[in-house]
Amino acid sequence: MVRPVLAVLLAVLVAGCTHAPLNEMPITDVAWRPVWLEGSEFPASPVNGEAAYLRLGDGRVQGFGGCNLIAGGYHQAGHQISLSRMISTRRACIAGMELEHAFLKALEKVSSWKRQGNLLHLYDKDERLLLKMEASQ
Repeated sequence: MVRPVLAVLLAVLVAGCTHAPLNEMPITDVAWRPVWLEGSEFPASPVNGEAAYLRLGDGRVQGFGGCNLIAGGYHQAGHQISLSRMISTRRACIAGMELEHAFLKALEKVSSWKRQGNLLHLYDKDERLLLKMEASQ
């Protein structure tokens, strides 16, 4: 009698410990902060006071590039993703405009993603790493 009970308890314990593979975790409804952009570290402390971020949800992209608000749409099919109709406000900032421009240009090239815990890697159509983003709630 004890063995069947132990077997059931062990099965329940093992089932409760299984998690979705890291790359299967959702990427929506998370604020993603860029930490690396095409070979260079992305500054955590922006010149203008507010950190750049991107949030995906319900087919919409919203965020901040470091100077301007950004928005657009996206389509995701598995690990393929494309951002479209990207727009931004037209605020001019004394510093940081080059970095924001590079961030937006990289987003235009994104075609796939991989998630590893709190990191989101975004790739172009040739599977070249464009951006590393970190979840920041």
